[in-house]
Amino acid sequence: MSAPTPAHSQVNTNLLLSFCKATAEGLRLDILRVLSAESFGVLELCHIFATPQSGMSHHLKVLANAGLVATRREGNSIFYRRAIIASDNLLSDMTNTLYATIDRIALSAEVFDRATEIHTERAGRSREFFSRNAEGLRQHQNQIAEFEHYASSVDDLLDNEQIRKSSRVLEVGPGDSELINSLAARFEHITAIDNSAAMLDRAQAVIKKTLRDKVTLLHADIDQISQAETQDKHFELIVLNMVLHHMASPAALFASARKLLAPGGCLLIVDLCPHDQDWARDTCGDLWLGFEPSDLDAWAQDVNLTRGQGIYLGLKNGFQIQARLFHQPTTPVTLNNSEAI
Repeated sequence: MSAPTPAHSQVNTNLLLSFCKATAEGLRLDILRVLSAESFGVLELCHIFATPQSGMSHHLKVLANAGLVATRREGNSIFYRRAIIASDNLLSDMTNTLYATIDRIALSAEVFDRATEIHTERAGRSREFFSRNAEGLRQHQNQIAEFEHYASSVDDLLDNEQIRKSSRVLEVGPGDSELINSLAARFEHITAIDNSAAMLDRAQAVIKKTLRDKVTLLHADIDQISQAETQDKHFELIVLNMVLHHMASPAALFASARKLLAPGGCLLIVDLCPHDQDWARDTCGDLWLGFEPSDLDAWAQDVNLTRGQGIYLGLKNGFQIQARLFHQPTTPVTLNNSEAI
């Protein structure tokens, strides 16, 4: 018999039992599959799995006790996601193997469709907000972050990438930010898309007359563009400026961007770090109260985008901005079925 393992590195029997109990139920495995790259609230998960709230809460408690799910408060709402596997987790090997195996499970058509309904409902709320509030939105958004406060940081990141002037560029959700003029001055042609016609009108109004011939505005979302069967749909640069926190599924954005990026192309995301200012939901239409940098890293890694440089800026009002670059490999990579729902 081998010598006893030091106490600090022993796998406690109760810990292992909790893990095994949590993973010995089909619905709980399906919950972990759905949470592979997404965050959902309890009621959303109830809808996805057609399960009463009391039962869903029980399953989530079991998974949480086993360290397999974690919660994040978004204002007055609580969202569940897979727990990050800590380096000192005594069951890290088992957990990594579990996640990798679960991600090979094909969701049933019913579960997939109901999860899609949640995304559609979120996106509908966002579109409705922008349709109703396009006129005064910039004033409200400037309460959080004015573009001029971080414009030079965006310029620095793009300068360092040395992207050709002739490159194809896509901006998602340009709104009435001055960024579209900055991009049009830098590159020969910009395609800008938005799923809100009202916000496209705002973008049209802000583009300088001398640059309008360089910008094409399309009423569409990035998922539609990524699925379009066209010969020339790849871009060397895709930009989202304060847009990700309005998207129904941030993880799905990375999957769509990966499909649209040319080999070696760049994805630039400018967004907020986590905050607790719930008023931003009603005033600015935010679906998410910022993001942990590690969340963006994980979503990018899930679709084989590599992390590039990033800049973090603290503002006097307490908000913090992150400007992040992610790169498409120069050699295409085939993904498995674990892409975002």
